[in-house]
Amino acid sequence: MDITRYIGQYLLKNQFCYVHGLGNLEIIKRPANYEGKALQAPYYEVIVTPGGSIDDNLANFIATNEQISISKAANALRDFSSDARKEMAAGGEVAIPNIGKLIEEGGKVKFISDPHFSYTPAGIPTVKNSKQLEEQKACVAHKPSYPPPQKADSVNWSMVILLVILLLVIGGGIYGIYYYANQKKAEMPAPPVVRDTIRQIVPPAPVADTNSKPKDTVGAVPVHADSLQLVTYKMIIGNYHTHERAAKRIDNLNKSGNHVEMVPKDSTNFLVISTINCKASDTTHVMDSLRRMFGYKGVAIYK
Repeated sequence: MDITRYIGQYLLKNQFCYVHGLGNLEIIKRPANYEGKALQAPYYEVIVTPGGSIDDNLANFIATNEQISISKAANALRDFSSDARKEMAAGGEVAIPNIGKLIEEGGKVKFISDPHFSYTPAGIPTVKNSKQLEEQKACVAHKPSYPPPQKADSVNWSMVILLVILLLVIGGGIYGIYYYANQKKAEMPAPPVVRDTIRQIVPPAPVADTNSKPKDTVGAVPVHADSLQLVTYKMIIGNYHTHERAAKRIDNLNKSGNHVEMVPKDSTNFLVISTINCKASDTTHVMDSLRRMFGYKGVAIYK
C-alpha cells in the first residue's frame, strides 16, 4: 500500500491533508512579486503546519480506494507516520510523488516543493448554467400584446442651463433700464424759478351797498399796510452731504435760469439757497410751490 501516493492525491483534491504525527499539509498561493526588474508570476507551493484538524478523512479516502476497512487504513497510516519520523530523524527524506518531499530541520517537519510542481485549482462547474442557457434558447420568446413601457425622457440639462442664463440676462437688462431711468430723472434739472413773479391774488374790494345799514365797525381788526409789502426771503431748496453734489446741483439750476447759491451749514451739510420775494402772508403758499417744483420736502426759510 503506497501511502505517499494517496497523500498526494488527497492533497491535490482538497488543497490540504492532515497526517497524524507529521502535521497538516496545505497548498497555498504565493502572489506575484518583482525579482529585480522582472515581474514573477504567482505560483503555488506546499507547506507543513503543526497540528491541524484531527480527522479520519485521509483514512476513509485510503479505505475507499484500497477496498479495506477504515481501521486497517488508519493503522497503515499510523505506521507510515512513525516510519517517516524515524527516517527524517536519521537525516533522510520522505518523497511525495510529483509534489515534493518531507524533511526535518531543527526537530520540525518541513516540506520542500518539487521545482516542477504545478497546480491548477479546479474550475467552477457550469453544467447546470449551460443547460439552462440552452433551454432558454430553445424556448420561443413570448411577445406581450401590449407595447413595452417607454423610458422616461432624460432631462436636457443644457437647455435648462441655457434658459436660466437667458432669464438672468433679461432680468439684468430690465434692472439696468430701470436704474438708468432713475439716474436720469435724478440728474434732470428743475424748471427755472422766476424771482419776483409770485403775486398775491387780492380779492376785489366789496362794493358798498348804499341801501344797507352801516355795519358796526367796533372791534374790527385793522389791516396793516406792512402785510401787503414784499419781503425778501432766503429759502432752503436742497441739502447735500458733499460739496461736489451741491455744486453740481447749483450749476444745473443756474443753467436753467434759476439764481441759487450754496451755503455750508457744517462739514457734512451743504444748503442750496434761493432768494424769493413775497408777502409775509404768502410764505406758506410759496414754500409749498417750491417743494413741488424742486422735489425737496425740507423747504424752509433760511433767514
